[in-house]
Amino acid sequence: MSVSDIIRYVETHDRGLYRIFAQQGSEPSPAEISAFESEIGFALPDEFRELAIHPLGGLYISASEEVWPEPEPYSVGPMWSFLRGLLVYSLSSAAPDWLHMRSAWQEMKNAGAGDLVPFLKILGDADPYCFTPEGKIVIWRHEDPENPEAVDMSFSEAVMHEIRALEERTQRKIRGEDQQAPEGLTS
Repeated sequence: MSVSDIIRYVETHDRGLYRIFAQQGSEPSPAEISAFESEIGFALPDEFRELAIHPLGGLYISASEEVWPEPEPYSVGPMWSFLRGLLVYSLSSAAPDWLHMRSAWQEMKNAGAGDLVPFLKILGDADPYCFTPEGKIVIWRHEDPENPEAVDMSFSEAVMHEIRALEERTQRKIRGEDQQAPEGLTS
């Protein structure tokens, strides 16, 4: 698995099922990435740097409204039915705060986990994938912030894993599985 797999997916995705936005035209320079690395105190993985300076970096993917409408406030359903997209944080100076890695890192610092740098977030999930200063990947769990969960995947493997999981959830949504009563319950 490599960054080229992510790029190939973005270039060939089903445009009827997914909306994809990227930083195209506002890619960060290698100097901007190096400045952020100086700020956090460690080098980001080469795979992340490769995607970060590519036009398809700063990636936002969500199921289309026609296939998977935004949930109404106070909606009830299985947890997976609220996870309709993902994002890979950007270091572009043009990225909005909600997509900027520096903003996400500041939030982690405020939560007491400033040594972790978030890079991948599932929309609707409070637990981002993060880089550690040692070059490892972990998932920071808000229920147990002192014990991030180790992930045995590379950057591109983690991103593609979550894209495939989004595809699976989208198919479940299309099949109406979020509308089915749990086993043993009737209305």
